[in-house]
Amino acid sequence: MKIHKHLRAEHIYLDAALKDKEELFRFVADTFARDGVVKDSSRLYNSMKMREKTMSTGIGNGIGIPHAASWEAKEPAVLLIRPAKAIDFKALDGLPVDIVLALVVPENQTPLHLQMLAGISRLCQEAKFLKLVRQAGNPRDLLKEIELLEKKIAFH
Repeated sequence: MKIHKHLRAEHIYLDAALKDKEELFRFVADTFARDGVVKDSSRLYNSMKMREKTMSTGIGNGIGIPHAASWEAKEPAVLLIRPAKAIDFKALDGLPVDIVLALVVPENQTPLHLQMLAGISRLCQEAKFLKLVRQAGNPRDLLKEIELLEKKIAFH
């Protein structure tokens, strides 16, 4: 699953002033609600928090993938956030998170949810992707670079 197809330049936030995971989750939920991906930001926020209680979505190497399913979502949507200051996610490797790929998918579409997570994971394994995000100065240019990179990566 190619992530750039579900990511818009308007959903790329570079050097976002977010102090902690709670504020990040609120930002993600409010942004998806503001842009019509979901209607109820509180419901999405609570879903992300419940998911996080199961196990940290800080997967290591400075990457966080908070995600939730929502019956309000008609299609998957992604936010890419580079916080101005790394956030403690209680990640598996103990490192703070400086790249966040937040995901919301339609409820009851587990295969799609898993495909999206796999696509994000595959992208995050690419050192070039991490370097692009960490050095990006412009969301539109970054999105173009992500699209070019995903065209080179083998997706099944």
